[in-house]
Parts: sequence; C-alpha cells; structure tokens
Amino acid sequence: MTKNTILNLILLGSFTLPNLAFAAPAGTNQLRLETGSSKRKDETAFSYSVSWRKNDENIHRSNGLTFINGIDSKNPSSSSEVAHKITKAINAGVAIESPHERGAVAKQTKDKNEIIVSNNNGFDLTHITIRDYTNQKLQYSIPNKSFKAASVNIAIDIVYSAAVEYVAGFSSDIKQQSAGGGIRVTIDQNPPIEIDTHRRSSEKIEKALALALGSKAIYSSHPIFPNFVQLRSKNYKDFDGGEVQLPALNAKSILIEINDPGLGVLTKFKFPDTNEPANIVGKVPFIIAFVILAIFAYLFYASKKKSSV
Repeated sequence: MTKNTILNLILLGSFTLPNLAFAAPAGTNQLRLETGSSKRKDETAFSYSVSWRKNDENIHRSNGLTFINGIDSKNPSSSSEVAHKITKAINAGVAIESPHERGAVAKQTKDKNEIIVSNNNGFDLTHITIRDYTNQKLQYSIPNKSFKAASVNIAIDIVYSAAVEYVAGFSSDIKQQSAGGGIRVTIDQNPPIEIDTHRRSSEKIEKALALALGSKAIYSSHPIFPNFVQLRSKNYKDFDGGEVQLPALNAKSILIEINDPGLGVLTKFKFPDTNEPANIVGKVPFIIAFVILAIFAYLFYASKKKSSV
C-alpha cells in the first residue's frame, strides 16, 4: 500500500466515519401504542404520522390514515381491529413516501390491541404524531424504558372534532366547541387526572390540564415540532396556538382518554435527533478519535518504510 493510498483512505474515513458511528441499529427508537375502541357513534378518522432520517440526510415524513367504525355502525371496530387497521396504514404510508428507504416499521402484537413502531436498521425516528377523533382510550409507552430514559418528549394538543370532520366551504354554521364531558390522563399507576370540558375552549382545557399535572407539564404556545401536511392524505390540523408539553417525563406509560364527542386529541412524541445536520458538535469526538488513529497509522507506515531502507 502506497503513501498516497493511505492518505486517501484517511481523508475518505474522516468524512464517512461520523455517519457510520451514528447509524442506529433496528429498534433503537420505539413507541408502543395500546389502542381502544371508538366511543363515537359513526365512522371517525384516526391517523399516525411518523418521521425518520438516515444519518444526516433530509427527514422523510409519512402519514397512515384510517377510519374507525363507531358504536352505531353495523360492525363496530374492536380494539384489536383498530390496531390492525392503523398498522397497515402506517406501513403503506412509509412505502409510498420512501420505497427504497423505509426507515420506520409498524408491527402489531399478534391478535392484540398493541402496535410497536420502531426504526429500521441505519435510520432514526425523529417525530411521531397520533391524531385521534374516535374518543378511544390510548396508552403510550417506550418498551423497557421510561420516556425520560429514552429522551422522548411528549405534547398533548386538544382540538375540535369539527376542525377535520367538515370540509371548509361545503358546510356552514359548524361550531368548533366542546360538547360536554371530560378528558382523563393517567401516568403510570397514579390516580387519573380528570378535566371537565363542559363549555371550555381547547385552550382553557389545556391550561387546566397543565396545571393539574403540576411540575411534569407546561402549557406552551409553541409546538414541540412543526406540523406537516401531505396533499394525498387528510386528518391534518394546523397548530391552534397551544399544547401541553411534558419534557423528559419520568414515567413508563401515559394513558389519554377523551370523553367528549366535540373534541379530539393530537399526541406528539419527539425523539432525540442525534443526526440533525446542525448537530456537528456531537460528532467532533468521533472525528478527533479517527484523526488520532490515522496519525498513528501514518507514523507506523513511515517507520516501517524507513527501517526497510
């Protein structure tokens, strides 16, 4: 091996090593969702959006949309059927978005109301949003970790059902308001926190929830991450100006239940984006280590060449 060959390999490695060092093994990022059954009368929208990144490349975003049969339907959807429907919708959406770089995969635990969405090998999950207008009971957890240990931040955005159930310009006099009832949030095995929604705006409900959660939560007028929209898929809603954020929640599960047909909920999860392009500082130790190794390799080569003369 010539001197120039070694120098070229050193130069190539200095660029490629940071990406290799941050290639995530499959299952590094995971979110478990335990579904319920709809408490609404009719068919209602339910969607699951997931974003992923390969190394420091651009983020891919996909939305899996399905519709859940309500209690007055001929065949109401069971909790396991809800899990089956959304699993298929997620995987189909990922395939459409990036057929050659499917960085996220959804798997339903056999015949159960449980879905685990995780990253494929070499990819990182960055964001997940679940949009539910079915008023089903939804429980979230990170397998074998707390949200804090997994560095996953959470946000809860209470929204009006009418915001997605009616098409603007085709319906008139549709009131976006709560219908009466309540919401319930349960963290681990703690007593549930219940908020009355009667005659309250979504903002007042969120502020009341943040107050009830105490030091675990804050009410924020800035979203935990920006919303995104795909033209081919529905069930989106612009950020309405407020959400309840739970940064570094030291808990293994959170259960959210809406009991108000006038309301839906967007639950958001932000994963640690270690490969974000701006995050050069995190890669510096790997670059330094490689440069030191390269210097020793070059000195060894030089000494061997000198001794052979």
